[in-house]
Amino acid sequence: MEERALALSLKGFGAPASEATVEISVLDSRDRAKRALVTLGFCFAAALIALPIPIVHFVFVPTALLAGVVLGVIRLRQDQIFRTARGRCPFCGTEQSFEVMGRFSLPKTLHCGNCGRELQLTS
Repeated sequence: MEERALALSLKGFGAPASEATVEISVLDSRDRAKRALVTLGFCFAAALIALPIPIVHFVFVPTALLAGVVLGVIRLRQDQIFRTARGRCPFCGTEQSFEVMGRFSLPKTLHCGNCGRELQLTS
């Protein structure tokens, strides 16, 4: 797994853009497969636990199995993921670490933890 840092723009409607630093992880095929199998295993374990429960197993077990496959495929396709994003809110000026998760794709919508306004992380 390779880590990279990028300098991106943090924009808000009606405010001048500020700079943000984003760290991403570039996943190789082994890391992606491991993440997918962990997700698949977790969902299969939940299905196995619910198997002996009467009536619940008719809905929960197939749903958990399907969710495991779908989420595993999604994780298998993620080649770059967000780790951290840090920057100054263009509205209130608060320096903060933003909550970002998932696949690295731009633009990414963020929210300021101080003023609650919507921000766009762009290149």
